[in-house]
Amino acid sequence: MQNKLLSLFVITIFFISCTDEYNFEGKLVYPPVATMQLGPSIFLSEADFQKLNIEEGTPVNVEINNKSIDLRVYNSFDKKTTIGLHKKYLSLFGIKYNDNIQLKITKISLNNMELIPKPIEFSVESYPGNLDEWKGYAFGAPHGDCDNETGTVVRILSEQYGIPSTAAYGCRLSYRGIWYDCNRPLMKEPKESGLGVIPERKWNKKAEEKYQTFQDSIWSNSELKYGERFKLFTSFHGHDLTVKLPNGKKIQRPVIEGVGVGFSKDELRRIKKFYYNNRSKYYENAPDLYFGNLPEDLVYEYEGIKLNFFYSGLGTRTYGTMRNDITEYALHLETPNSMRVNPEVQPKTAQLLSDIYLFVRDSIFAQKYKSNLVVNNYKVPTNIGEKTNLKGGEFLFGAPTGFGWGSEGPQHKVILSPFAIDIYEVTNEQYCNFLNAALEENIINIIDGEVVLKEDNNKLLFKTTKAVPFSEIEFANNQFKVVDGREYFPVVFVTYTGANKYALSRGERLPTEAEWEYSASWNGKKKYLYGNYSNKFDESEANYEDSNDPFEMVTFIKTTPVGYYKAQSPNGCKDMSGNVWEWTSDYYLSNIHSNLKGEVVKNPIGAETGTMKVIKGGAWNTEGIVTSTTKRLGINPNTALINLGFRCVKVNKQ
Repeated sequence: MQNKLLSLFVITIFFISCTDEYNFEGKLVYPPVATMQLGPSIFLSEADFQKLNIEEGTPVNVEINNKSIDLRVYNSFDKKTTIGLHKKYLSLFGIKYNDNIQLKITKISLNNMELIPKPIEFSVESYPGNLDEWKGYAFGAPHGDCDNETGTVVRILSEQYGIPSTAAYGCRLSYRGIWYDCNRPLMKEPKESGLGVIPERKWNKKAEEKYQTFQDSIWSNSELKYGERFKLFTSFHGHDLTVKLPNGKKIQRPVIEGVGVGFSKDELRRIKKFYYNNRSKYYENAPDLYFGNLPEDLVYEYEGIKLNFFYSGLGTRTYGTMRNDITEYALHLETPNSMRVNPEVQPKTAQLLSDIYLFVRDSIFAQKYKSNLVVNNYKVPTNIGEKTNLKGGEFLFGAPTGFGWGSEGPQHKVILSPFAIDIYEVTNEQYCNFLNAALEENIINIIDGEVVLKEDNNKLLFKTTKAVPFSEIEFANNQFKVVDGREYFPVVFVTYTGANKYALSRGERLPTEAEWEYSASWNGKKKYLYGNYSNKFDESEANYEDSNDPFEMVTFIKTTPVGYYKAQSPNGCKDMSGNVWEWTSDYYLSNIHSNLKGEVVKNPIGAETGTMKVIKGGAWNTEGIVTSTTKRLGINPNTALINLGFRCVKVNKQ
């Protein structure tokens, strides 16, 4: 990487002279947020930086109070005359924040640079590893520099232990409006001023391309064929969670927060036990490990202080690099700085990660047994396709205080007009019939197994088994057909457009988020947190991760057939919690509830525009708490997922 970066600067800075000196004066301020990833750096206000006439990321010599050091120089875009330095350099120069300081900057010739130039750019580094031993296993550091040395750790992991790894760099510089998420195709966009970021993470094409570059590198490293899933993939991160101690001091939480995909709760407990039995081998003061999939880890203690588990990795699992159609098993690890920043500890962390992989491969996977059990105690409901009529009226929309994520509240009143909603999620058989009708009407094309609109091939409706092997509808002999035995399971791999076109073909539409939540939770007087007419969930009433229904041992897509559970919402709807996420018609806005609070809105429809649509209800591969009726995610409407389906509504005449 050094040679690559160096070559980028040969043309742009060959003219720099060792004698070029510049004197500046200004107020010493904190550097822009999320710039530690740039390494040794100084930040000048816009006017001062332009005086240097060099590329950002060029090393210069900085002298303050007759003491000097080489730092890379960047534009802070501040209109005021300020100088930004990271805290660790203040003692060297004998200065403190808010001081008015004088400094001298001297340009350095290319041959005399101790630091390599580091421009503002996105890049991906691949470390193939030993495929004879680790084919199908991989590590990814999607924010290798901004997460403080996660990229370095996975490089060591590959070089010393042979596990294929990939690291992405230059993903997150929020003060410049750059915030690519290589876990999933999202980014933060610049504010109108051009600086900073807005609170939303929004899908767009540029972010998707960065995500795809990272994902393609991971696949390439393991030399997997199309349709082959990773046996185990780990997304490796650094966290910045803090805790305030009784003495008032605020420190980073000395914990690892993890999430598992595909593992049972007992298997996650075994991984956790392995770590606790061996952690002293790697660290003198080893952090504790907690898994967000385990109910006992959702609240944990540090020095007597109760802390809520924070990092769920939910978006990554639902529509990112840890999806079940990409990897059979996955781990998402958020780690403290003590495991990454010090060069002396990085090899120890790499050894720990390698040992965990050995334990999972040689112990947990070696004992896995998949049953061929045939489930025959399911009776197909006689009322599939029918709706339940809802009278509407006043309704408490959003999560109550103290429950759920910030985007789920605050709870407020809205008014809904009467409507009717499907009792069951749309099945494979129902959607297959729609596809065959659309084919006969000549309004769709099938391109490499993907069903698209004839009028616009960029509008994806659905993915068949040719496009994704785990789809449950195939296309052969110019006809769509459901995979045998999967007729009454909810359709998956259907996009927002595909769901909406189905609804329109029946003279219906997709539910708004408020209509969906009303159907799942409201009995006319009271709001319930889960779609089983209750404020708690039970594995006998909903299909979620490791819920022990017999279908978990039968097929790869662990959905249950519609109406399998007796439990229903207050309005008679089935599977509103779990089974598959469901599309709504609303554009996603994280603070929609705050926007509506204080006024009683009739028939709210979410944001007026956007790049993502709201999905609701959780799925077979999310933990039980995610199946709450107020949980919400925003995703790209052109996305077709292994755990995402829908149901329809029809407006009743008043």
